[in-house]
Amino acid sequence: MAQDHIRAPVIHLDGRTLEGGGQLVRIAIALSALTSQPITIDNIRCNRPGKKGLKGSHLAAIRYLAQVSGSSTAGAEIGSTSLSFYPRAAQTPRNQDHERGKAIQSHINVVLTTAGSVFLVFQALYPYILHAGAISSVSERRITLSIVGGTNVSFSPSYDYVAQVLVPNFARVGLPRLSVRLIKRGWGTGPFSLGKVNFVVDPLALCKDENRVGSSPQFPPMNIGQYQRGTISQVEITVLAPDDPFSKSPGRHVPGKGRRHRFGGTQSRGHMSRSGQSNDDSVDQTGTIRQFVENETIRSLRKGLKKLPSWIFTTGESSSNAAFCPSRTKSDGNGVPVHINMTEVTHHYSHVYILIVAHTSTGFRVGHDALFGVDKGDSHARQARHRKRGGPEAMVAVRDLVERCVEGFLEELYDARLQQDADNGGKRPPCVDRLLRDQLAIFEALGRSTTELREDGREDERYWSLHMQTARWVCEEMLSHRTPDLHTLKP
Repeated sequence: MAQDHIRAPVIHLDGRTLEGGGQLVRIAIALSALTSQPITIDNIRCNRPGKKGLKGSHLAAIRYLAQVSGSSTAGAEIGSTSLSFYPRAAQTPRNQDHERGKAIQSHINVVLTTAGSVFLVFQALYPYILHAGAISSVSERRITLSIVGGTNVSFSPSYDYVAQVLVPNFARVGLPRLSVRLIKRGWGTGPFSLGKVNFVVDPLALCKDENRVGSSPQFPPMNIGQYQRGTISQVEITVLAPDDPFSKSPGRHVPGKGRRHRFGGTQSRGHMSRSGQSNDDSVDQTGTIRQFVENETIRSLRKGLKKLPSWIFTTGESSSNAAFCPSRTKSDGNGVPVHINMTEVTHHYSHVYILIVAHTSTGFRVGHDALFGVDKGDSHARQARHRKRGGPEAMVAVRDLVERCVEGFLEELYDARLQQDADNGGKRPPCVDRLLRDQLAIFEALGRSTTELREDGREDERYWSLHMQTARWVCEEMLSHRTPDLHTLKP
């Protein structure tokens, strides 16, 4: 181990804490690289069922961050339950131009050998690139990051969610411009095929520091509790699915928990029109799977939105553009426009994905998605209800996917269990959805580390997921050991 790696005391984290998954590792190594605080994480994923320790996607994030930041590691191997990350020691700048060390590359290529999530690797690299890119000696401050891996895989943000929800919300809270471009999709199911995504990262701005000579990169002050979500002004749907018909599919099997759904077989009764209306709540077997998913999502979403309180929606002239959406009529209760934002043909029966995104009056996006083959919650109970409606087993599974996505989205808009509780101390739900909220935790903590910004206590913490609680815990453990001197970081 190099001598400059032992100047700061090692911070020890228990990998079983709270959610106890890969997110804990990714946030910890990102903060370690930024603050030059060495860390050791033990019991990694040891409270998880099945295989313990680091997986391939975790390892890729660790190795590439170490490479980019000039750090070293111990225990970085698949299955390891203990990891030590030793960042290059902070060095005090010798002049106002920050005596540059080795410059961070302006083009970074990351290649996963499996369909591990592109975006979970990005999560570990992004905070460091934001900061190091700002003090790089290269003339082009913009950093291009290319990652090969999975773009639509289970328990990870999808490309569609990142492009439509994460990127706009990051900009809304003051982070520098970030663009993301899909080159090729990579799915976690079906035939093995890696995808590719290109990111263009604008680093942090250099700001004058009264306590230092010259300027320093600074994370923007961020207090998510100060933002209000506002009302819902429109809803957009993204559908990825095959154009194969249910009735003519050649007996292919769809993985499901406890059973295998066959595409094809039993004929359903009735007809569903393109507008989402149905004669007997069933489906037209001459339509494609993609058309069925679109129509069923619109039908289920319109039905669910009518049950929500009207005060969460934008009304009046601001929602008058509902007329442009033929799938939504003025008689639809709250009158918020609902339309298909994007639909894409896939080429394997297991490649079915839905994303629903709400636009708010304050400029935020609230999203929820669902990927075929990932069972959550009471899927079996839902499928039992859908079997009563008739149709092939595969149709039952697809209906379950739609209902799961719609139910999750509606709960993001209005959680009756929490919002009907009058004893909430005047607090309000977060301005973003649960997934995005935990993605913002590290930037909120870093923004507070360089400013006098304090929490205002207006955000209702009951909406925080276990991932969010874990993210906050890691940030507190890492940033409370000493005040991080982010200004002295040398790429």
